[in-house]
Amino acid sequence: MADEEKLNRERAGTYRTTDSRFTIEQSATGWLLLDSEQTNELGLPLARGPFATLDEARGAIGAARSGPRPISDLGERRAAKQASAKDATARASGGAPERAKGARAGKARKAPPRPTGREMVIRELRTVDGDALRALWRSVGFNSIGDDDRSLARLARRNPGLVLVATEGGRIVGSALGAWDGRRGWIYHVATAESHRRRGVASRLVGQVEAGLSDLGCPKVNVMVRDENEGASEFWAARGYAIGPARQLSRELGWA
Repeated sequence: MADEEKLNRERAGTYRTTDSRFTIEQSATGWLLLDSEQTNELGLPLARGPFATLDEARGAIGAARSGPRPISDLGERRAAKQASAKDATARASGGAPERAKGARAGKARKAPPRPTGREMVIRELRTVDGDALRALWRSVGFNSIGDDDRSLARLARRNPGLVLVATEGGRIVGSALGAWDGRRGWIYHVATAESHRRRGVASRLVGQVEAGLSDLGCPKVNVMVRDENEGASEFWAARGYAIGPARQLSRELGWA
């Protein structure tokens, strides 16, 4: 393996080649290979995959260096699977395969749908994410201090790999801010855009933060949930979180 194709682990679920051209990120559908020197029709880094395993994504790096290829073959594979299922159904019922019927009728075969490039990606907070994050938090009713760009950058700098966002097509649709004080872990601002709820976005974000905290040796993680937020309480309870015996007290300090 060439030196530039070796992978360095950036954080849980994210790896980068030595020359920083390629990044491999774990998404909701598999591993994606992102090429910083090629862009798709949306102007985003060209994504290849999804791949079933990290090794498969790593194996695609060599071929990717020779030039761009389709963003993803997921659409083609789904179309082929659906066509195969239709053929099997037709044979079971004694009829002719759908493709043969279409050929005899002189119908043109439709091309499989083109991939959209809108795979869900979990990544670390970037300096340009502040406005989009604050808009997301306002939409879900979060109201707190300390969410300006400088504070978010400081949180991310002190907790590499734990301050995460979920994006789809370049749009931020979820967040989970993890932190470790050296004794306990904390998770703040777990939010999902209304358009993306019930899709496992929050679970993936929290799961990755928990994995990162575990890698650091963190023995316990805490979250804060408002009493009136019943939906959030149910979410955390389903993940095994329980109300502790101590009450949470807080005080606002002079902040700059």
